[in-house]
Amino acid sequence: FFALPPTYAYFFSLDGRTYTQNALLAKPMTYPSFDDSTDMTAHTNLLDLDLDKTVTLVLRNEAGMGHPIHVHGHKFEVLEEISRPKQNCFVDNHCEKADLDTSFSVPVSELAKTTKRGVLKDTIIVPMFGAAVIRFNTDNPGVWFVHCHFDEHVDSGQGFIIREGKWRASYVPEDFPSCDYTGTLQGMHGRLCTCNPKYLDPTWLCSKEYLCNYQRGGPGH
Repeated sequence: FFALPPTYAYFFSLDGRTYTQNALLAKPMTYPSFDDSTDMTAHTNLLDLDLDKTVTLVLRNEAGMGHPIHVHGHKFEVLEEISRPKQNCFVDNHCEKADLDTSFSVPVSELAKTTKRGVLKDTIIVPMFGAAVIRFNTDNPGVWFVHCHFDEHVDSGQGFIIREGKWRASYVPEDFPSCDYTGTLQGMHGRLCTCNPKYLDPTWLCSKEYLCNYQRGGPGH
């Protein structure tokens, strides 16, 4: 699920893990020399999936606006979508996350087994405080990005990576173009920019400090 914390940034949490602001890796995951133990960072939201499986994902939105979530590499079935888990929860501008057993027409475990095929999409707008249940087959080995389709949001970290079958290229040509994602372009700092845990709940893992303005006494973005 994903959410907007008390900062100007967007985060994803996979399977209830730490809320993480996704950051690009210095070395592409598809390179033959990529090593998880040395090249991976805590700021990369990664979902490893085995090949030739049917996967059901529940996208739950904790933010007060809808987000168009785009999945690369696949067309997925939309099994069900809800606008919010209960009535009148907008009063406090916060609704609880959709419950996997009670918020949908049937428990998600039952939705995942349905033989009725849902409409095929590669992008779905998950409503504010709502949720969507989607299903696809892991029949396309590769590294695929899942992200909000608002450029501003994906740039601020709203996304995660599906690594399907732990696929890697057999080789990379010497003249293959690449970009430097070592953090040079993410190192903008200023008087009002901070990801200090003193001001930010440490359960939120921030990777782009220049997008964080949660500093007491400072103006919002």
